[in-house]
Amino acid sequence: MKKIQVKNSVDILVDDEFYQLTASYKWNICKSRDKQYARATIYHPKKKDIYLHHLILGGLKSGHSAYFIDGNSLNCQENNIIQVPFHTKSHIKKCTFLNKTSMYRGVFLKFGMFISAITYMSKTSYLGVFKTEKEAAIAYDLKAIELYKEFAKTNIMINPYFLS
Repeated sequence: MKKIQVKNSVDILVDDEFYQLTASYKWNICKSRDKQYARATIYHPKKKDIYLHHLILGGLKSGHSAYFIDGNSLNCQENNIIQVPFHTKSHIKKCTFLNKTSMYRGVFLKFGMFISAITYMSKTSYLGVFKTEKEAAIAYDLKAIELYKEFAKTNIMINPYFLS
């Protein structure tokens, strides 16, 4: 692992085998939403921005996005970046609801009952009403594994796709 240092003493991590390729570019940090990304500008044949994680992945497949496993978008090591379909990206990001009524993902409290719901491809499916928070979380986990397979973020259950 090697470090590329850019302005403001920010370090970008890359694998040894990609260091020679990446060292020839002048990298800077660009901010997009709540993340920082390493970006370089090239002028051949016309001005174009390239992102370090795209370079490491060899380009992105159509309908896919890059996901940083450890959450650090400046850790551009090959084992930290995977391509995920767009419809799973919203599922695997961290839940940050301010008025969350449950400690579990996909579970909320309404009228004294726990309701479980999941969103897939922009459509929300309600999975049922449960007496306990744990039952609702298990219902969510089962549906998440069915829909998202190896990208499923579960509450209680262990994702069987990670075991293989």
